[in-house]
Amino acid sequence: MMWWKEIADLKRRLNELQSELEKEQGKASRLAGFLSRLQTFGISAAGKVPHREFAEALVDSIHSLLLAEQVLLLRTDPDTCDFLPASGRGFSPETLSRLRVRTGEGILGRAAQSLKPVVQNGPGASPSQGEEFMTAPYLIFPFLSQARCVGLLFIAHPREGSFTVEGQELAALFAAQAALTFENHGFYEDLERLREDSMKALVGAIKAKDICTHNHSERTRALVRAVAQEIPLPESLIRQMERGAFLHDIGKIGIDDAILKKPGPLSPAEYTVMKTHPAIGLQIVQPLAFLRGAGAIVLYHQEWYNGAGYPEGLAGEEIPLGARIVQIIDAWDAMTSDRPYRKAMTKPAAITELRRQSGTQFDPKFVELFLHVIDRLEHEGVPTTEERQTASIVNGK
Repeated sequence: MMWWKEIADLKRRLNELQSELEKEQGKASRLAGFLSRLQTFGISAAGKVPHREFAEALVDSIHSLLLAEQVLLLRTDPDTCDFLPASGRGFSPETLSRLRVRTGEGILGRAAQSLKPVVQNGPGASPSQGEEFMTAPYLIFPFLSQARCVGLLFIAHPREGSFTVEGQELAALFAAQAALTFENHGFYEDLERLREDSMKALVGAIKAKDICTHNHSERTRALVRAVAQEIPLPESLIRQMERGAFLHDIGKIGIDDAILKKPGPLSPAEYTVMKTHPAIGLQIVQPLAFLRGAGAIVLYHQEWYNGAGYPEGLAGEEIPLGARIVQIIDAWDAMTSDRPYRKAMTKPAAITELRRQSGTQFDPKFVELFLHVIDRLEHEGVPTTEERQTASIVNGK
């Protein structure tokens, strides 16, 4: 009978090992899925940083993988430097809406100040006001970037009742990977802010020199995005086109004020000078690496579909895609805006002119696409002309 017992013990042990193996394989699979998902929230080619999606993915993954009742991710508020909830599981909406962590205050604030992880499996310091949810066991991981805390990860109440050494190590791994992505996000935020500020400074210089441009650059940029999304184009290309649209007139900085602000038609000699502004614009944007993709729009936005434009007389699809689209929008905004030498056209008159020049000055397929887009935007209440935009502002819309 002894051998029956040995076989039974062996089978039980094999079942236990099989169960453990399946458990570990499940962990490994979920971890691989988490890391793969996390990687998708790295810096994209488009430079777009999906903060909310990243926070939700991180919290969801840790919540399911560590089987923790509570998971909370906090980010720094750039205006106040306080830590605010970015995403949470196991918390009421009221708790998340009220929670604000200041560095050095409370358990979370002290963790941010010390820059060190906190492991609390047993009774610890009493929670401060607003931190009543912080009952052991819990883990806190500060996210560091350039020796300062830019975020906090709070994980509490695992299903096992306390955090094992293995659980702590796994949580630390998640935190390290997430902190790296966080740091990249912060770096990209700063970089994108610097890029946007640089472009706004350049456009501000155009506005200061040529009053006619007023919000022309902003309207052109917004309409280019609307058309590009309708095609549709990849986000990375849309961003390049936006930049080119925003800065297409930057070369006018190098044109004499007497020509730019002349209230009547330009003389042939003055027009020859005006035609140099695309090349001047290219010289301005080309040294900036992030604007090189926009350089073709800046240089070629005055080319005509029939080859009669400038500076190189390109025709048809020789003209870069972005330049063909910007040229239509540039003309639309010029026609529907007041100029020193004429009043703005009505919308129907501008539409008629675009269609009249379709196939001559403009790419026919993009003329019709653009008219479809502005019709849609108008129905949605989005301004597409200077007059509509001004009216919206006056009416408080």
